[in-house]
Amino acid sequence: MIKPGFISKKADIKSSKIALNTLIYGNSYIGTNSIIDSYSIIGYPVRSKTKEIMVKNKNQKKLEEDFDSISSGSSLGDYNHIRPYTTIYERTILENNVETGTNVIIREDCVIGEGSIIGSGSVLDGGVRIGKKARIQSLNFIPPKIEIGDNVFLGPSVRFANDTYPVSSKLTGVKVKDNVIIGIGSIILPGITIGTGSIIAAGSLVTTDVPDNVVIKGSPAKIFMRRIDYDIKKKEYEK
Repeated sequence: MIKPGFISKKADIKSSKIALNTLIYGNSYIGTNSIIDSYSIIGYPVRSKTKEIMVKNKNQKKLEEDFDSISSGSSLGDYNHIRPYTTIYERTILENNVETGTNVIIREDCVIGEGSIIGSGSVLDGGVRIGKKARIQSLNFIPPKIEIGDNVFLGPSVRFANDTYPVSSKLTGVKVKDNVIIGIGSIILPGITIGTGSIIAAGSLVTTDVPDNVVIKGSPAKIFMRRIDYDIKKKEYEK
């Protein structure tokens, strides 16, 4: 049996396909030719607002009506494909041609650039910036204050840290510039900038800034070769 969904009367939905059991809250916008698949939630209210409902329990409304009344909604562009069990919090923007895998969480105040893909099981934990045509593979964790540039590739299970002295009131971001590749299982510590075109080998622990167009590996990661040498080896391998 399909559980009934909820679509806010305040939402602005263009000619897109919405699964019957989707929840869409607040002033959400969904552009043309998008697919919002089963059990997805668009415009989920932030934690501070849901806690208020727990305390006030105002007017004994249904939960969906309460959430709709407090959500400011999300904005999704044209040709988005939001796969099942994706939750997108309020005040988040997805530009055109963005895709999510299943079981993705995108918290509030995130911006996802045009043509980017967020893989299954990934968590973008608030205020994250993703550039255009980024490929975020499955099971990535990207906390607040992380900026990822255009054409960046993150292999599965990359972890970013943003707290130098946990648990601290001061969070420090990471900046990943354009055309970077980060291999599976790598860990990026707070306050680091990864230079344009650089590559982080699988399983690396990145503890210092990375220059442009180098390949680093290890724990802690060190420069291993130039990006141009990597590209030559790649072409030879692909032959």
